[in-house]
Amino acid sequence: MSESDKPLKIEMIVFVLFAIFFTMWSFKRCEIEKSNARHNPRPASSSKKKTKEEKYSTLYVIVDSLNMRSAPHLDSMVVARLPRDTEVEFYGLRTSFRQSININNSPKNAPWVYIRNKAGQDGWIYAGGVNFYKDY
Repeated sequence: MSESDKPLKIEMIVFVLFAIFFTMWSFKRCEIEKSNARHNPRPASSSKKKTKEEKYSTLYVIVDSLNMRSAPHLDSMVVARLPRDTEVEFYGLRTSFRQSININNSPKNAPWVYIRNKAGQDGWIYAGGVNFYKDY
């Protein structure tokens, strides 16, 4: 092996090590971003004002008081409390996971849904506390 081959081999080793570390860092970053998106997804249009083109479904609160939260889990901040029969706008965004929560002493297993209330506030509510029809 000549003296001119040694720097080339060292450069190749350094390059391969750099590539391995970069790949590991990239995968770790992707896992963190996926985890954050899973626990706090936001729709792309959440910061925009409501337009006539936006399609939504009306949901009705079917429990005495339903907490609207800043993120889809029980530890997140309560944005508003919604009384029974409150109408909210549902734009189709829901969590990919379901959670078991007792509502009015009845166990429910449902996802969280992202809604807008009549005051224009956006937030997450537990889907077990709403229905497509008013509860008479």
